[in-house]
Amino acid sequence: MTYIKKNRTKFSASQIKKDKSLGLLLMIPVVVVIFGVMGYPFLRALYLSFTDKVVGRQENFIGIENYLALFRDAIYWKSLKNTLIYTSGCILAKLLIGLLLAVILNQSFKGKGFFRTVLLIPWAIPGMVAATVWRWMYDSTYGIINSLLIFTGISKLGVNWLSDTHLTLFSTMIVNVWRGVPFFIFSILGALQTLEKQQYEAAYVDGAGTLKQFWYITLPSIASVLGITTLLSTIWTFNDFENVYLITGGGPLYSSSTIATYTYDMAFIQNNFAGALAVAVSVVPILLFMILIYNKCNQQ
Repeated sequence: MTYIKKNRTKFSASQIKKDKSLGLLLMIPVVVVIFGVMGYPFLRALYLSFTDKVVGRQENFIGIENYLALFRDAIYWKSLKNTLIYTSGCILAKLLIGLLLAVILNQSFKGKGFFRTVLLIPWAIPGMVAATVWRWMYDSTYGIINSLLIFTGISKLGVNWLSDTHLTLFSTMIVNVWRGVPFFIFSILGALQTLEKQQYEAAYVDGAGTLKQFWYITLPSIASVLGITTLLSTIWTFNDFENVYLITGGGPLYSSSTIATYTYDMAFIQNNFAGALAVAVSVVPILLFMILIYNKCNQQ
């Protein structure tokens, strides 16, 4: 019996070793594809950010000159500030509105299916179509928003949504929130529908009200979903180019310029390809910091 057990142990160890080797072998094509699609372009972009690359000319290595130039670039710092305001404001609004609507839609009421369908529409509309429609709605002369403001007497001349340097960033934030709320709603709603009603019944018996049930049962139960949803939306919002560029183009006077639009401006308007890559690479640590914060909070 001892001999048989030893053979079984050797066989199991040998089989496990073979399985691990096979697993690593099967991962090679995936690693190659990922590196080819993401790894090599990133490393190439990182290298070019240390050169004087412009379109149509061979690059020369210039060290950290592009990054030093960013520290002296007032527009870069303005774009970074706008990006942080844009991201934090949009995420906070989407999280609060999405959580509120998800809790409401989780209740039983007549017409719930209709409202779920309607609230999904902003997420389903292509970004270019949504931005173009909102740009028309913001128009100071023909836009429906100003027409309603004037018709209701709220404003006599309307609001310069796209030309007032104090409003342009806010105008783009409204559109981002409008488009991003459905993602929060249905992510949170899916988590809410997995919760067991017995927890709430037990809490009700113990005398816990609606707010206490929400704070001590609902929020802790959906914390992981809130975390990953917020992280994904934060990365998407931080890198949002389509919405800002199609509505304001980053203007006027770079008042609504973000890192994404300023990168495009440097690369294709100023023909400073290396400088644009330096701008893009400079914010990678910020995104990595967000991911590290999420992972640390998720482990606790």
